[in-house]
Amino acid sequence: MGSRRDTHDKRVAAFIEWLEDNGADLSSVEIRGGSSDGDEENNAVYARKDIEADQRYAWIPSKLVITSAVCKDVLGISAEASELNGPQLLASFLVHQRHATTPETKSFWKPYIDMLPSVFHTPIEFSSEEAAILHGTPIMYAVDDRLARFHSDFEEARRVLGDRIPQTAMSFENFAWALGVVYSRSFCKDLMSGGGGAQQEGAGNEVLLPMLDMFNHMPMRKVTWELTGDGVQFVTNEKLRAGAQVFNNYGPKSNEELLMGYGFCIPNNPFSYYHIRMNYSKDPMAERKRQILERAGISDSDADQFVRKSGLPAKMLPILRVMAMTPADVVCLERLLIQTPGASADVEKVLSQGLGLRIELRARRLLEHLLEIRQARLLENGSDNSHGKSDVDDTDGVQDIKMTERAQMALIYRGELEDILETTLKGLRSATDKLALLMCGLFDEAAHALPVYVAPGSRFLPMLPGDTEQAPVRPPTPQLSYPILDTCSRGNGRKQAEESEPDAKRARVASKSDAAERLVSSVLLTTQSFVQDTEFAAAADQVDIDDDVLLSLFVVRVLGTPTSPWHTATKRLEGFKHPMLQLLRSQSVDDEEGGSDLSEADRELFADTLEELCDIHESLFPLLSTHFPDVFPASQFSLDRFVWAAGIVDMFALDAPGNHDVEGVCLL
Repeated sequence: MGSRRDTHDKRVAAFIEWLEDNGADLSSVEIRGGSSDGDEENNAVYARKDIEADQRYAWIPSKLVITSAVCKDVLGISAEASELNGPQLLASFLVHQRHATTPETKSFWKPYIDMLPSVFHTPIEFSSEEAAILHGTPIMYAVDDRLARFHSDFEEARRVLGDRIPQTAMSFENFAWALGVVYSRSFCKDLMSGGGGAQQEGAGNEVLLPMLDMFNHMPMRKVTWELTGDGVQFVTNEKLRAGAQVFNNYGPKSNEELLMGYGFCIPNNPFSYYHIRMNYSKDPMAERKRQILERAGISDSDADQFVRKSGLPAKMLPILRVMAMTPADVVCLERLLIQTPGASADVEKVLSQGLGLRIELRARRLLEHLLEIRQARLLENGSDNSHGKSDVDDTDGVQDIKMTERAQMALIYRGELEDILETTLKGLRSATDKLALLMCGLFDEAAHALPVYVAPGSRFLPMLPGDTEQAPVRPPTPQLSYPILDTCSRGNGRKQAEESEPDAKRARVASKSDAAERLVSSVLLTTQSFVQDTEFAAAADQVDIDDDVLLSLFVVRVLGTPTSPWHTATKRLEGFKHPMLQLLRSQSVDDEEGGSDLSEADRELFADTLEELCDIHESLFPLLSTHFPDVFPASQFSLDRFVWAAGIVDMFALDAPGNHDVEGVCLL
């Protein structure tokens, strides 16, 4: 062990001598080995003296910067050649310098090459036991992608370089090590200030900065990288004390990025996230939904969303709302944007707060379902959230894993993902409870929050706590700035002013739970709602009809029954024209409903369903009217009215929140 330490000390001394001989400024800092065994990976940089804010603490001259031009010169490649990208060039250079030079060659870069770590702790290098801790996490898929890229880069570099590097030196193992150096230690010139404007595009933007790449990462540390006229310097934006470790700031990187790129994690990293790709490419309305999102300033590049414990990304809910829209929603919204002056300019607000409670609930349930799948995948692969354990072994869990540094980093990352998922799911469920409470209040007051393209003049919904990362901490729902919420509170018989805080808290929990139950039992139209109409229920029991058709018949029945609890909500929608109803009316000789406004694509979209509905109606009537004349009077159950009701059931469908396996119709 002593000989290894001696070797390490000699390498450090040679490296410092090389830096100083070539003009580097190390007057403010010193390099120290971080372990007794001479492990080069534990080197760190410390302040020799107090360093004032806005003062540079390290500088290297341009001759020590390893650029693509330097790599091409060493490898004997034409300066104009651009077949290899920046990482491929740097990696090839490193392989050449580490494995294809001899002491007689006297490489100028040898002191730097000798200081580079021989191994890395990124997941690519994990043992099978260490990798098992990462099962069920996004990194496991990223590892396969990274390895595939490594192989592709290796084959391309070997093809271009030919025999410039001996085949014995140009092995995949050596090239993978070199790429590990590049990905963990290279800098992007574009991120440095003082560079005289934008850098040229293409290969060569990545550079290696000997000595400057030895500063460890500290998030939030105020550091400026600067290109000077004759070199590169680091400037601290805060005072540093003598003897303290001097850090760099790699940027606002999550633990996923840090583990994948550098092989370490930071406990309680404020920048950590769970990556969600918003993929709706298989949706038949995908292209039209994409165009709606584009009009709201949301592009394809926004499909990658990053969920943090602090809340949802600002663009995530608008994307989810559009994903949750039915084909009829899309058609109706497009019609509004085309026909209503000013609506197109306000599409961002419409997507944020104007799509109504039904879309709001569907959007959150969509995300909740997705995250529950991710959470189950993570947990079923073995994790104890309270201790950050991974039960790789069925008996003693983490106790049977060699607690290497890699394993510790993997456990930090894994536990963090579990926390993000659990925190986000709790927030989504809380928001669902609040929306259910709001919906019950609207129902009590015979009010509504329908989409603006269904009921022009609809009130915009409030933002809920945790909707976006930027959202401030707000009071519970009853204090939100939406008038009907006060009514919701009264409808649940709550008198907060007269209750103690513990009692008030219990009442809030109970009221939200009651709201979810009542939403299913009384507010949504479901097959269970038939009990409110004994005649209809009795008739329904005697016929063999699909639930969706029965619900459509019930909507028609409710419209003609003023005493029904849902009559007001249904009456409000009497003038609503689902595209199927428009299509039906356009087929009549005396079309005066504007059905001809439907595009050919929309006609094709709904034609088959309309034909099926016409067949269903023909099979039911006048048969039902004959057998149950009081329940299904022929005058009320015309084909036009039946298609109208089927459109309501189709467009306003909603899965009940909570643990209720019930699908209903939301008329609010």
